[in-house]
Amino acid sequence: MISIPLHRAACMFAAVFCVQVQAADDVDFQRDVLPILKQHCLDCHGADEAESKLRLDSMSGALKGGDSGERAIVPGRSNQSYLIELITSKDPAKRMPPESSGLPDVDINILKAWIDTAEPWKTAEQEIAQPAIEHWSFQPLKRPAVPHNAATATHQSEPIDALISKRLKHEGLQLSNHAGRRRLIRRLYLVMLGLPPTPEQIDAFEQDKRVDAWDRLVEDVLSSPRYGERWGQHWLDLVRFGETDGYETNRERPNAWPYRDWVIDAFNTDKPYNTFIIEQLAGDAVGTAIGTSFLVAGPVDIVKGSNPELQQMQRQDELADIINTTSTAFLGLTVGCARCHNHKFDPIAQTDYYSMQAVFAGVNHGETGLPLTKETQAKVTALDEKIAKLRKRLAKFIDERSLREAVNARQNVDTFDAIPARFVRFTINATSGGQACIDELQIFSGKQNVALASSGAKPSSSGDFVHPLHKLEHINDGRFGNPQSWISSAVSGGWVQIELPSEIMIESVVWGRDRTGGYRDRLATDYRIDVSLNGETWSSVTGSSDRAAFRSNDVTGPEYNFDAFSNEEGNSGRAMLEQLNETLERQTAMAQPTMVYAGRFSQPEATHRLYRGEPGSPREQVLPAAIASLNGVRLPHDSPEQQRRLEVAKWIASDKNPLTARVLVNRLWQFHFGTGIVDTPSDFGGNGTKPSHPQLLDWLATEFIESGWSIRHMHRLILHSDTWQQDSRPVKAGLQADAASRLLWRFPPRRLEAEGIRDCVLAVTGKLNTTMGGPGFSAFEVELENVRHYFPKKNYGPEDWRRMVYQTKVRQERDSVFGVFDCPDGSQVTPKRSRSTTPLQALNLLNSRFLVQQAELFVERLNTEGGANEDKITRSYKLCFGRNPDPDEVAAAIEFIHASGWAQFARAMLNANEFVFIP
Repeated sequence: MISIPLHRAACMFAAVFCVQVQAADDVDFQRDVLPILKQHCLDCHGADEAESKLRLDSMSGALKGGDSGERAIVPGRSNQSYLIELITSKDPAKRMPPESSGLPDVDINILKAWIDTAEPWKTAEQEIAQPAIEHWSFQPLKRPAVPHNAATATHQSEPIDALISKRLKHEGLQLSNHAGRRRLIRRLYLVMLGLPPTPEQIDAFEQDKRVDAWDRLVEDVLSSPRYGERWGQHWLDLVRFGETDGYETNRERPNAWPYRDWVIDAFNTDKPYNTFIIEQLAGDAVGTAIGTSFLVAGPVDIVKGSNPELQQMQRQDELADIINTTSTAFLGLTVGCARCHNHKFDPIAQTDYYSMQAVFAGVNHGETGLPLTKETQAKVTALDEKIAKLRKRLAKFIDERSLREAVNARQNVDTFDAIPARFVRFTINATSGGQACIDELQIFSGKQNVALASSGAKPSSSGDFVHPLHKLEHINDGRFGNPQSWISSAVSGGWVQIELPSEIMIESVVWGRDRTGGYRDRLATDYRIDVSLNGETWSSVTGSSDRAAFRSNDVTGPEYNFDAFSNEEGNSGRAMLEQLNETLERQTAMAQPTMVYAGRFSQPEATHRLYRGEPGSPREQVLPAAIASLNGVRLPHDSPEQQRRLEVAKWIASDKNPLTARVLVNRLWQFHFGTGIVDTPSDFGGNGTKPSHPQLLDWLATEFIESGWSIRHMHRLILHSDTWQQDSRPVKAGLQADAASRLLWRFPPRRLEAEGIRDCVLAVTGKLNTTMGGPGFSAFEVELENVRHYFPKKNYGPEDWRRMVYQTKVRQERDSVFGVFDCPDGSQVTPKRSRSTTPLQALNLLNSRFLVQQAELFVERLNTEGGANEDKITRSYKLCFGRNPDPDEVAAAIEFIHASGWAQFARAMLNANEFVFIP
């Protein structure tokens, strides 16, 4: 009989036991696992004490993980579970339990088998998938009953007034009387347009005795193009819009401005807010590519470090900016707080953050070409047909008639029988000299260029020539010309290829060295085009083998021999060639896409949760998804990049999302009254403040959705309410009970924002340039070095007198005059402006070159409009304050003018509190 030592027998028994347990797939938590956890873990991670908020006394507790966001358990994958990593660590400082030699192998194997048995975890997952969310903002929207008995008969016509009056009555207060007409129209124009009404508009409203005079005035204001400029500025603040990159170099983004114009137009056309959301997150999927400028409107560090770890961190910061802005702007949630650990106040796990990152992981900063409009595309197609006919008629003049025309630097079209392809490779065997350069590689399926990066196509190559201008990304960015081209690293044998988003039938490839005609060197003269379905097996479809020989003096096409024909035929041929070249130039210019800074998109790699947010500490892979506790959409790991953004956008814009409508109507209320019903407008979570009028907030939100998400409808409701139209004069009882006017016993007066002050100055002096759209004007003189330096302008002219929303937004710099009025620079989201009071504000309004100039122009206007001194003083009061001066004010003004002059008087008027305050 063979004797086996006792300790070896125990080990053999343990090994056999573990094999049996794993094979039987019947590990029981109560019977097999809990005793191990009680012995080794529950002293620190049990009901009495849950260190790091990790509890291991239940399967759901273990599955939740602790406050670090580290998932202790990944069901079905013990090799990815942090619990196993800790109990098997060789590092004594890291190994659990602390100050122990570790768990016995038999216990470790049982725990592994427990985790790998995926089926029992489904119940635990269901328990934590939809936890009880008691916070008010996460509750489903429901229209509250309006307390009709809460106000006098005057106020019963408006649910807004009834709900406001109910709270006021509870506090022993009531709404103030209506403001006078002059004050009302001035308030309306300043709030809705950011500009003062003219004296003529004020007089007309005062004299309008029609019952619906206010209704008509409100509609006039809402239909004004100035409305979109005013409210568009609020949105641009919220989404950290800027026209430079920020950081060290702070380079310009010359094509960022189209997004600003798009936002303004969205307000002016009353684009439904749910559509507005979808177009900003996935506009490229719904035919509004410019909307995705929202995603990349923030700052970006374009100086990428050579250290891979630094590059990873920079990329994480870029994605954090997108996630933070999306969650705060649309949902009023600080999802970014879960980057390193589970959210401390809201039901947002660290996994939620990285699931959101998986949604946006394919978004990259950069410009993209907008698709041509249908009208432009039709014109380009007509020119293409004309070019084809001209080339066909010119074919008889080509020396080598049996061959296709020789390659040319501007544009080459290679057609072939339609063939299915997923990969298209362009191989260069010889060039006209040096490494080959291609400005754009287009692949057509019918009339659609399917090779564009904006459509999800991905480029790769055998090697790229290192140069700051010529980059691989230019090969399919939709832009033509030498500065937007790719150069191969090899003179011969190099290749560039496009991986299409999916298999598709293609029938032609179009390419050129420089479509603008400026460069003719580095032309691929001997090439081959191959296609593949899997990237491994290739078939050649076309190439240069049937083309005429290239000649070094070639410009736009083959060499034609007109001298071999009669004078009449030769001259006809020369005329056709001239017409061909002119048509090519027109076609190239017309087909050039409009470039906007709207991001570039590519299919992302797998996204992993990062331990404590460290790029070098990846944990389990996460699905692209929204916030789980809010029933957020979940997509497969391999879902297309564009679909990820589109599905999450639809979830955010859903009628059933409890946050989206609440957040937006609160923002509208904030910009009407100075403070929102929730005065933390971008934080509706546990760390935010409670609503001052919760029933009103929900009534507005449900009304907003039922109106078809019409922002203009919500404006009408607010503007027609007695609450908005009441006087702003203080009342003793109101000041004692509610000095900040949060309960709205009066309309809270407030100072205009920087843009409003500047625009009002220009309107009063008569110099406001109301030109809309297009590139903005700059407040700076720029020193064009690698690192940009911005110096405030010292002189101002008509080009600087447009509305301030059109002033180029330079990050890390502020307007030298109005920047001190709490004007953000676009470096971070600004959900609400602070309203500080500093000496610099008074000094800038009094002594800055801009204000001194405008004061002089104001005097010129008063002199031009004529009249005696008293008349000009009265006119200045009407222009600046919307009212006539009192006799005492006229007398004081005359005395001041005699002592100091008209220019000083004009400066004083533009510095008055009454001028810069919303009454």
